[in-house]
Amino acid sequence: MHEVKRVLRFKPWITEDDAKAVVDALMSGNLVSPYGKYGKLLEDELAKYLNIKHALAVSSGTTALHLALKAIGVGPGDEVIVPAFTFLATASAVLHSNAVPVFADISLETLGLDSSSVESKISDRTKAIIVVHMAGMPAEMDDLIKVAKEHNVYLIEDTAQALGAVYRGVKAGALGDLGTFSFYPTKTITSSEGGAVSTNSSELANRAKLLRSHGETGKYYYEELGYNYRMGELQAALAYSQLLRIEEIIKRKETFANALTEELNSLDNNLLILPRPKSYVRHAWHIYQMLLTDKVKAPRDKVVEELKAKGIEAVTVAYPIPLYRTPLFTNKVGHGKGCPWSCPFYGKKINYEPLPNTEEATKRVIGILISPYFTEDDALYAARVIKDTLMELK
Repeated sequence: MHEVKRVLRFKPWITEDDAKAVVDALMSGNLVSPYGKYGKLLEDELAKYLNIKHALAVSSGTTALHLALKAIGVGPGDEVIVPAFTFLATASAVLHSNAVPVFADISLETLGLDSSSVESKISDRTKAIIVVHMAGMPAEMDDLIKVAKEHNVYLIEDTAQALGAVYRGVKAGALGDLGTFSFYPTKTITSSEGGAVSTNSSELANRAKLLRSHGETGKYYYEELGYNYRMGELQAALAYSQLLRIEEIIKRKETFANALTEELNSLDNNLLILPRPKSYVRHAWHIYQMLLTDKVKAPRDKVVEELKAKGIEAVTVAYPIPLYRTPLFTNKVGHGKGCPWSCPFYGKKINYEPLPNTEEATKRVIGILISPYFTEDDALYAARVIKDTLMELK
């Protein structure tokens, strides 16, 4: 039986100011954005923070992705290049657009899309590329932007995990044609459920705004088929209040991450490969994502089990299996077996080739979901537990 001296469990940082904002929205009687004040406050503050022209609050990070794809006109016959090392929504948004997700490989350094793999997947049907800034670490964007421009395809940033991250002086979510964000409770800021779309294009912003609310251009006057993807005013109030202190939230996470790195350096490249942001990158530290080396002989799940038993309950495995190996893609998509979409590839077999870096990452990844409540002392404790556990199991 392990003696647990302290428990590290993720919890979002909710303050009295957050509660006051939510109560204020509730008592206003205007509970649906953008009819109340907080929806607009959130959108204006987010656009200002990102240094971008337009930000639209929506009901979730998933709907943000779907809205971004529909805003650029993705539909039947189109292909969208995505990573397979990501949360399902990155690819399912493509499926819900009746388009085909094409999986490209990642870099083991950033865990974001590898530009050479992306370029090899481009066809005359490619409409867009969705790059994920994994765990708060920006992907290498220079080459991805170059590939998108050379092939005249849209570049969408899935910034669900990376609000506040910076690449060469530009905030993540402001580098591509569109950015998408999640405000789920584990993310940098939370609205309980919610998200946002960002863009510098007024044309794309106006189209996303139209589609966000039923395609309605006047009271009960519908121009085209849209969705109910609006954010509630209570959610907007919470997100706005949190956004006002985002830099403090990131600083707390950064302090924990830096202390953890310093303590784990002795294991780096021996038992662990640690996150190493480049000098031109600011990591948002959603997850402290590491890779076990092949010198750790114990199964990864055993390592996770031991860490949880010793009080590191914030340990996570994101992601343990490539999307193309999940039943959704092996049994349904492209095989005509109960495909729930009127998909253009219905009944046609799609052979997803294994991607070497993706396969490697899903076998070796391990992380700590960083709470703003975590301290330097927590980092020292976590490092000691990780060191002891790996030395025991190697």
